[in-house]
Amino acid sequence: MTEFADKTDGQLVALFGEVMSELRARGVVRSGNNPIADMAERVIADYYGVEPEAPNSKSYDVVAPNGSTIQVKALRRTASSRRNLSALRTLDFDVLAAVVFENDMRLVEAAFVPVAAVRDHMGWSNTWKANRLSLTKRLLTDPRVERVPADQLVAGATGR
Repeated sequence: MTEFADKTDGQLVALFGEVMSELRARGVVRSGNNPIADMAERVIADYYGVEPEAPNSKSYDVVAPNGSTIQVKALRRTASSRRNLSALRTLDFDVLAAVVFENDMRLVEAAFVPVAAVRDHMGWSNTWKANRLSLTKRLLTDPRVERVPADQLVAGATGR
């Protein structure tokens, strides 16, 4: 990060804005929000060889070629203990794809969790007033969960 050490806070924020605009122009992200969600959706859509659903789709982000609906959640490992995905407001999808990134945004893997396994492993958050799912060892070793490493995700559609 030494290349940023001589920049002011304002300059770094402006640079972030420029980077976000460029990522949007290139189609890497679809909104001006936190880019990790858009990036995760793109990873899963590319994996299946399809386009992501419209940003306002409530219950799922991608429809696989076989018609399965996929809710995409992203997790950036900002701490070694970080496992919680964002809130699950509905369970109107077939599969949840949890896309994991390192702190520096390098892609690690995706865990494909059928909705039945989501129901078995989720918990209620009074704070969020929604269901929550954590990428615990118990969830990730559930035989219904398929883990796909980064190199297989970026190789393109697999015909699943």
